Amino acid sequence: MNRMNDAVKKFAVNVLGCGCPEEVFLSIELEKAPGPVGGILPSFEIRIGGRLMIVGVAYEFVRSPEDSLATLVAAGMMAREGERFNRLRIVVVSDAPDCEAILRPRFERIPGLDDRVHLHVVKKELIEGMLNASESVLRTGELITEPTVWHEMEGPFIGGREHYQEKSYGFENLKGAEAKAKHQA
Repeated sequence: MNRMNDAVKKFAVNVLGCGCPEEVFLSIELEKAPGPVGGILPSFEIRIGGRLMIVGVAYEFVRSPEDSLATLVAAGMMAREGERFNRLRIVVVSDAPDCEAILRPRFERIPGLDDRVHLHVVKKELIEGMLNASESVLRTGELITEPTVWHEMEGPFIGGREHYQEKSYGFENLKGAEAKAKHQA
C-alpha cells in the first residue's frame, strides 16, 4: 500500500469510523476538485474498494440555501447506487463551532435517507493532512494505484502476459510520450 492509500485509510478509519475489512483499502481512488455533484462543487471525492464513496465539501457550499445539503446527498446517493457502492459518507469541512448543530437536523430531515449514508463534520486540518499526503505522493511520482494482477485482467490482453503490467501502471502511455519526445528532439 502506498503513502496516499495509508493516509486515506487512516482518515477513513480513525476520523470517519469506517469498519471496512483490510482488503477494501487495497483499491483507493482520490480525486481533488471533481466535477459538480448535484450542482455543488466538492473539494474531493474518494472511492474505496468499490464499497465506500466519500464526498468532501466545504461548509460554505452547503450552508445556504437550506436545501443544498439535501441536493448533495440525493446526488451522492444516486451516484452510490449507480456505481453499486455500499456506503456514502458526506464530509463537510469546517472549523465553525456551530456547523454540526446547523447541518445535522437538515440531514436527518432529508427524504429517502437510508442507513448507508452518513454525515461527518471534519476540521480542515484533518482533511489537509490527508490531502497533503496524497499531494506528496504525486510530487514524488509514487504509484497511486496498486498494479493489476494478471488473473484480474478482463478478457485477452494485447501483448500477452509479459506486458500486462504496462497497462496496469500506465506505462504504455508513458512509452508513447517518451518515443514522441525523442523523435521531436
